[in-house]
Amino acid sequence: MQSLTKPRSVPPLSMTYFVEGVSKHFEPEPEVRRIGEYETVTEAIAVAQKAIEQFLRAEFKRGMAAKKLYSLYEERGEHMFIFQDEARTFNVPGFDHEDYARTLAAEICGRKK
Repeated sequence: MQSLTKPRSVPPLSMTYFVEGVSKHFEPEPEVRRIGEYETVTEAIAVAQKAIEQFLRAEFKRGMAAKKLYSLYEERGEHMFIFQDEARTFNVPGFDHEDYARTLAAEICGRKK
């Protein structure tokens, strides 16, 4: 007779999310910097957003238009990318560094175009 036992619960497979910053203003090659490895995409996005916010706030000058602040980010900022260790993705769905930087620049500048 077979024993009727509950199946063992299998722990979920862990997924690592990597955050990397790409600085395109270094010539001739862009510089890639590993920011960190995180267990959840939420953590990874928060870290990427914080890095973008720090750059924008450091570059902001009173009276600056959002378009100018965003252009500084495009030219000199570290562009954040998040990818999974198991997936062959360059950037996970749900985060776009350009959209985030553009929106945040508008917020910081008080929607001044």
